[in-house]
Amino acid sequence: MTNLRFLSLKGCNKLRTLNLDSSSVSSSSPLGTLQHLEFLDLGGISQDTIPNDVGLSKSKLRYLDLSCPTVTSLSSLFFRDISNLRELFFLGCTSLKILPPSFANLFNLETFSLSESQLMFLPTETFQHMPKLCDLTLINNHLLRALPELAGHACLKSFTLSGSPITHLSLHTCRSLETLTLINNRSLRALPELAGHACLKSFTLSGSPIMHLSLHGCRSLETLTLINNRSLRALPKLAGHACLKSFTLSGSPITHLSLHTCRSLETVCFYDLEELEELDLSATAIKEFPVSISELHRLKRLHLLALPQLISIPWHKLQHIPEVLNLDQCELVGSRIHLTDSRLFSSFGDEALQKFVEEGGPLHSFHISISSCNKGNEIKNKDIGFIYQFHHKKPSCYKNIPLIASTFDHQFVQSPHFNRHVEISSPERYPTGLEGIFKVTESLSMWDDAFVSSLTDLHYEFRELKECKLRQCHHVDSIFKGNNKYQGDKLQIIWAFDLQKMTKMLKLEPNYFGTSEFAALKHVHLEKCPRLESIFPGDMVLSSLETLTVLHCGNLRSIFYHHKVKDENQFPRLHTIQLYELPQLLHLCEKQSIALRMKKWKKLHFRGCWNLQQLPLLVGPRNKKVQVDGEMKQYKKLIARMPDDQISCYYFKSPPPLASFREHVKNKILLKY
Repeated sequence: MTNLRFLSLKGCNKLRTLNLDSSSVSSSSPLGTLQHLEFLDLGGISQDTIPNDVGLSKSKLRYLDLSCPTVTSLSSLFFRDISNLRELFFLGCTSLKILPPSFANLFNLETFSLSESQLMFLPTETFQHMPKLCDLTLINNHLLRALPELAGHACLKSFTLSGSPITHLSLHTCRSLETLTLINNRSLRALPELAGHACLKSFTLSGSPIMHLSLHGCRSLETLTLINNRSLRALPKLAGHACLKSFTLSGSPITHLSLHTCRSLETVCFYDLEELEELDLSATAIKEFPVSISELHRLKRLHLLALPQLISIPWHKLQHIPEVLNLDQCELVGSRIHLTDSRLFSSFGDEALQKFVEEGGPLHSFHISISSCNKGNEIKNKDIGFIYQFHHKKPSCYKNIPLIASTFDHQFVQSPHFNRHVEISSPERYPTGLEGIFKVTESLSMWDDAFVSSLTDLHYEFRELKECKLRQCHHVDSIFKGNNKYQGDKLQIIWAFDLQKMTKMLKLEPNYFGTSEFAALKHVHLEKCPRLESIFPGDMVLSSLETLTVLHCGNLRSIFYHHKVKDENQFPRLHTIQLYELPQLLHLCEKQSIALRMKKWKKLHFRGCWNLQQLPLLVGPRNKKVQVDGEMKQYKKLIARMPDDQISCYYFKSPPPLASFREHVKNKILLKY
């Protein structure tokens, strides 16, 4: 057995005699013949079985484990001839009271672990003779009140101190330290100076009475764990830390925490933070929403801005969300939820709706934006430029036209009129996963979309939807379709601009209409929809409609298309109709004989509707005549075709002089987008 390199007697607690000498004459040590031994594990054997010394000339021994709970002391020469030892372990040595003097001979020792011993001190020069020591672990040595000076240990990379009554610790010369762990050191009221520890990567502080923590100069810190430090009321500045990847905080009475622009931060864990009110995780590398945040019931403000790597929010697991939630995958400014991937809401089901939206939950008011970061900014900048150009180039002949909710009003994006707003702008994929949110959405705007053909495809029922605004949605052929009578039940505003493929605003089934469908619709604005043929079914009930604006829809032939035979339609609240640049428009109603009952109709504005054949036939009592504002020549033609009893329902208001002559209207400027 002279060539034996590896020997483990771990767990042999009943071993009483150790003799590995194959010769008839025993050597002075039971291990004396094992000259090539490199690994020796004596963990768990009895005190009596451990030899007085490991043996002579064990120059090759690299690893030694003496984790024996019964050992009280070792021979003074025990470590004399094993100076090449690299790793030494005394784990669970609950009876060990002293280390032999030969311990100082371990010049090449790299790893030393001592736990649960009865040692009251270590020799003063213990570590000064171990220049290669890189891993030092001292755990639950409850009588050890002082440590030898660690000065000169330039190689020390990992230091763990736990359950010790020491009051002072100095590590200022350990410049290579990478891992520092301090746990339940109740008497340590001041931390070692860490300034200048540029190599420190992991720091754990738990159960400490300290009140102040400084990490200045720890530029390489990747993992920071702070647990149950009840006196720690303020943390060092962590915002902007370039290397921090993992952060855990619990049991501290802090009220505000900012990890803003810690761009490498991927993992965070928070719990037992009873006083935390504001948390900022903006511009970090977090990929999954940390569920532990939902357990912070006093948290009022949560900022999650500029999180492009966020891929999952387990809504069904969340217990609580703060009153103010700023979630934006793109930008560092704003007070809304801005995502590039709508699938983050896939788990937002009925349980989440009831918990966070209904009954006054924190999401009773929200602004959710789904968009590509780069495209969204490009579109907004382009829009602002167009608005500026239009207002400076607008022909003077149109200066008296009041544009109601027109495309030039950009304010709705910045400040939605309703509490629950969803905006979809330049999405990178079909916006799936929003079905739960759409159940309670009040306002929906969609820009520059290339996937959706109808809002009905997004969700079968929009029971709470009050406003929808569509702009440059390249595949939309109708805003609503099908025969679901609830999809427009509360809708008040329809706004559409530059829908190149839309042929009908509402593509509904013939048997769809009743007495309440779209009964809340107040304002309709359609602009630059070149394929639009008609807008409303002729038998549709629009009891709340107040304004109708149609601009630059070159293929539009009628406003109301025929669905059923009906002699009369009622619009009791409609007061303003604006029709501009509709060269193919023939009639407001496809069936010319249909009479309209519009008691509050006050104004009709038209420009460029040169093929319009007839003004609407009006019946019923009226408050006043309808003011007609349009080209004089066109008005005279329309009046000439009206029945005598209808002429008295209208009166003409002269427009500016330029608007009276077709050749003077500069369409090329108005149509320049």
